[in-house]
Amino acid sequence: MAITLVQKNKSKGILTWYARVPDKDKGTTHFFSLGTSAKNEAKIILQQKIRNGDFDSRISPSAMTLGEAVEKYEKFQRSKGLKEGSISMFLNSIKSIEPLFDKPVAELTKKEIAETFLARNEDVGPTTYNNNKTVVSMLFQYIVDVLEIIPSNPIAKAIPKRKRIKAIRHFWTIEEIDQIIAHAPTPDVRLAWSFMAFAGLRRSEAMSIKPTDIHDGYIFVVGKGDKPAKIPICPRLQREIDRHGKTWDHLYVNHKTLVKYSEIALPNGFQGTAHAHRFRHSFGSNLIRAGVNVKVVQKLMRHENIKMTLDIYGHILDTDAEDAICKVFT
Repeated sequence: MAITLVQKNKSKGILTWYARVPDKDKGTTHFFSLGTSAKNEAKIILQQKIRNGDFDSRISPSAMTLGEAVEKYEKFQRSKGLKEGSISMFLNSIKSIEPLFDKPVAELTKKEIAETFLARNEDVGPTTYNNNKTVVSMLFQYIVDVLEIIPSNPIAKAIPKRKRIKAIRHFWTIEEIDQIIAHAPTPDVRLAWSFMAFAGLRRSEAMSIKPTDIHDGYIFVVGKGDKPAKIPICPRLQREIDRHGKTWDHLYVNHKTLVKYSEIALPNGFQGTAHAHRFRHSFGSNLIRAGVNVKVVQKLMRHENIKMTLDIYGHILDTDAEDAICKVFT
């Protein structure tokens, strides 16, 4: 019986191709993942492995180390077209279990995995901790579903979730933003800050905006998750666009520049720290403080659901509650 190409988990929606390798001596069959769902690519990989003699020893998948499984999962993700930034995030998160890379997956215990993960994530915040847990869990689910080395995912119950502690996000008032923007070192920096402060753009979005993306009273942007959006241009932002008056190729936003010039612009200091995302948060905060309906704020901030908007700006609504009730019931 020859080595053949199969999709052994197609019924589960997993389209990865495998090499089906018969063991004539034992009368058994082994399956080796080729790390791709593209048939033509799988054929090339299979032929290369056959030429290299990769299947001659018929090593059981149960002997695969965790490090080898990580490499296979990375190739699998790349075969699906995952972006390089996402791959880098995966590799960074997977360092949580790096001390176990040399051990066979089949020999790892839940306790061993949990203790390693917890030790490596002892000093990180809840968000990073939970993101790392999700990535590690996805890796082990791949090992279960595709590599089939272990029967179940050891992460779900072995590693607890860490509860997020809500921190108050500080923002700049419109007056403070005007002062900071007035101290911008160059016209390009001033315009980039204005896009974030008066349209709520993210740093990456502000840096990628081109003059051709601005027309008919809107900014047309491709945002988070490659979702297109059009954002209305307010008179305050239009004045900044007119003030700049030139075309540009790239609006670079530097963290150190913002720290330096915000401290110059506001010599008496301010709560929190200066970072580019603070402009976007200030945009939403100032809308809420001005009494804009929270559903409208959700739309302008491009949040998927209103719960996200309320979670972020709830403290501002709470702060203004006393003033609101006093204005109504005098």
